[in-house]
Amino acid sequence: MKSTPPQWMVSAAMTSWIGLMTGLMACESPQTLDTALVFNPATASGTSSPTAQRPHLSFRDTVFAFDTVSAGRQLRHEFQFINEGPGVALIADVSTTCGCTVPKTWPREPLAEGEEGRIEVWFDTYDKSGDQDKIVRVVANTDPGVTALHVIGHVVSPR
Repeated sequence: MKSTPPQWMVSAAMTSWIGLMTGLMACESPQTLDTALVFNPATASGTSSPTAQRPHLSFRDTVFAFDTVSAGRQLRHEFQFINEGPGVALIADVSTTCGCTVPKTWPREPLAEGEEGRIEVWFDTYDKSGDQDKIVRVVANTDPGVTALHVIGHVVSPR
């Protein structure tokens, strides 16, 4: 005697199958970025490669000085910049070495020459005391490849 599965089970199986197929087809969609954004001057043969001009990000300021604050405050700053070219700039990563300083937002899409961008950074002064210099590293296909931004100031602890 053959039994047929309940209708809800058939529907769930079909929905899962459709979702799986959609996901697999999405993996085959063309990328919007190409290798022209990558610059690697090293070669396997040891000979030098032709010098390529890379874009330059010009920051309005690379230091946010917050003077003196009491511990426990959260400070926010936007580092603004413009891609001075030549060509398209792509920020690969924005990172810090400490969990108290967090880069929240930055452009994830390529920036055309002349396009402006912002990097939003938060600094949590909880449990901090004394002089602070938190470094935010911006890694991009630019010259220089890594730009250091600083969040500096003095934190006064209530203790």
